[in-house]
Amino acid sequence: MALRIETGLTAPRGFIEDVFDIDKSVYSPALCGKIENLYKRYDFCPDSFILVYDEDILAGYLNMFPISDGLYHELNAPDFFGMRDDDIEPFEIDTWRRDKFNHLFIISLAIKTEYRKGETIKLLGNTCLDFLRQKDKEGYKIGSIAGSAISTGGENFLKRLHGSFVKELEDGYKYYMVDTEHARRLLEHGLLL
Repeated sequence: MALRIETGLTAPRGFIEDVFDIDKSVYSPALCGKIENLYKRYDFCPDSFILVYDEDILAGYLNMFPISDGLYHELNAPDFFGMRDDDIEPFEIDTWRRDKFNHLFIISLAIKTEYRKGETIKLLGNTCLDFLRQKDKEGYKIGSIAGSAISTGGENFLKRLHGSFVKELEDGYKYYMVDTEHARRLLEHGLLL
């Protein structure tokens, strides 16, 4: 097994279909979403994907992007307990900006079952960290990183990013946040073990 990383900017043509195939295999139909929504978000923010390939097979991916101030405030409102996911529209995604903090949302982390043990998650985590460090070096400051965990694996990944549990959402899902202080720690000290 020779794993390699691609991004939404370098991935082979048709990778969105492969992403959707993984989604269908790991998420319930209610959480899987629609392929056209994946395309809409990708078209707006093409560098939002980190993909791990085993030769020509997509083993897993991470999908993360900066979000608008409106979506950031909605997600973090103390009285909001919904889960935003496939319903996130392109206008709720922000461009990477140097004039303010970038608040990131991890919309999905999915790995094929046969790749969950081993190097795939480690490679995704380290590549995510490298990506964030590069953005920071280019002047795109990270204000926060958030995500809704629907599995223990998702919770563990958010904790490795220095995330803290914020609130329980409807259906028992959990919302985690890496605040500005912990985002700096992540960039300076790396992932938690």
